Amino acid sequence: MITPLPAATITRPLALLEKLSEFFPDAPAEALLGTVAGDPNTGVGTWTELHWDDDVSENPAVGATELWEFYNATPDAHPMHVHEVAFEVVNRQPILVDEATQQVQVDIGFAPNPPEAWETGFKDTVIAYPGQVTRIRVQFKTSGQFVWHCHIVEHEDNEMMRPYRIGPLQPGQPT
Repeated sequence: MITPLPAATITRPLALLEKLSEFFPDAPAEALLGTVAGDPNTGVGTWTELHWDDDVSENPAVGATELWEFYNATPDAHPMHVHEVAFEVVNRQPILVDEATQQVQVDIGFAPNPPEAWETGFKDTVIAYPGQVTRIRVQFKTSGQFVWHCHIVEHEDNEMMRPYRIGPLQPGQPT
């Protein structure tokens, strides 16, 4: 039997985003990650696009257990990979996306769906389906600087990769 991770003490709403081309209609130009301000579970959250070279925005403490919420505002499924951890898939739930205002909200008309049968146990990658929030419970045990990203090579090479830090800033790490 697998011992579940402890309860999460922090929830991090994160955004999976796509910018459309300015030159070609309905063509994606850039895949991005970001953060969501506010609590989309109880109201509207507003996303902020982040690039690889932006400051670290996820900085869990060593030993902390967190709930990471991947709000997928794109029309694509993304296999999300978090380095240096093994996590549990908690659930998924439909979301409402307003690209014009860069806002997202959980669709409270639908209950969360539990993980699929093959998603039980510890994982390092989870598929975040379009139009849904995918929730994972993560415990961070090793200090250092790592990355979280989409595991589609074209996406991770196109700004869908972000650094994160476990614990305090170490000498030589970017801020």
